[in-house]
Amino acid sequence: MYIPEDPDPADMAGLVAVASPGSLVVTSVAEVYGGGIVDPRRQRATYTAAADEALAAGFTGIRVAADYTPLVANQEQLAAWFRWEVVADRMVSEYPITALCGVDQQKIDADALCRLATLHPLSSASSPVPPFRLYSAAGMLCAEGDLDPVAVISIWRAIEDLPNGTGVLVDLATATLTSHAVLTGLGQLSRSGVDVTIRGGRAAIGELKHWYAPPHDRLVLEEA
Repeated sequence: MYIPEDPDPADMAGLVAVASPGSLVVTSVAEVYGGGIVDPRRQRATYTAAADEALAAGFTGIRVAADYTPLVANQEQLAAWFRWEVVADRMVSEYPITALCGVDQQKIDADALCRLATLHPLSSASSPVPPFRLYSAAGMLCAEGDLDPVAVISIWRAIEDLPNGTGVLVDLATATLTSHAVLTGLGQLSRSGVDVTIRGGRAAIGELKHWYAPPHDRLVLEEA
């Protein structure tokens, strides 16, 4: 699926010509996303239905390339898109879907781009480098990079849009807790009913245990 903002039939002709019959869908942002405020639940249904149709037709899944620049043009759109990214990332971890998101850096400010990058496991070399990333894997929300109080707030918000029972995994092989406040925040998250696992080597976990006692068994300090 190729989803530009306004596909030009003349430009698309060459692309369609090299694709095997039935293997390429070219549509517009407005047709797929509605052109305004993204509804995460609706978008998930749209893409999972497309994946099911592809499997029924004999394909192994779908690959999507979309330009979402017009969908993050203001703060209301951005807020909705952040919620969708959390849902979408969980979706692609569970369905045969691969997605490539494109955004025009000339139209979106660097701060918004950096925030968007935190919700993508991978981004291009030309994208702003986020201090941390959140992504879904094996039914959990994983956090990596330099985790600060802002990251903890982002984790709280992401959990709200994920299925009940989703846990949080912080692997110290790829993540750094930048302050005691981060561990305190993760402890508060666990007290709200979310399972939080902090995994690391013996020395790192031993140090955490030395000066922090988990509030209860929903926060686990686990030796790798």
